[in-house]
Amino acid sequence: MHSQNGGRTVRVLIADDNPVVRKVFEALVKREQGFELVGAVADGDECLRAIQDHKPDVLSLDLEMPRMSGRTVLMRLVENNLRPGVVVVTGLPIWDQPSLTDELRSLGAHAILYKDFAPSGNDLNLFTRDYFTALRNAANGAH
Repeated sequence: MHSQNGGRTVRVLIADDNPVVRKVFEALVKREQGFELVGAVADGDECLRAIQDHKPDVLSLDLEMPRMSGRTVLMRLVENNLRPGVVVVTGLPIWDQPSLTDELRSLGAHAILYKDFAPSGNDLNLFTRDYFTALRNAANGAH
């Protein structure tokens, strides 16, 4: 499939423990040209297994998940030399915690997005634009 990603389809894995958010992200990825959903998981352990099984180009990663946090997932990716592009999508107000955002970036997060949107309307449209820009950049290795 031809896309804006250098002619290749970007393979996306979603990791988010909130089933509603996970379903919204799944639907967004499935409808976006140039992207393929390779999996959607609810916790950090499942996330690491799915990365090894599906080898996604990019990971959409929540920070707060059961069994293993998104931060710990990032550390395990580094330890195991697994390098999908990573977009952290969190509901945590981390913008006033520069040490955490710096740490996430040093662990390989290409972008950090705040998931504060209504399920319909302009908020979701703006988030969707930013989300796919971040996924494309992460898949291409841009920070």
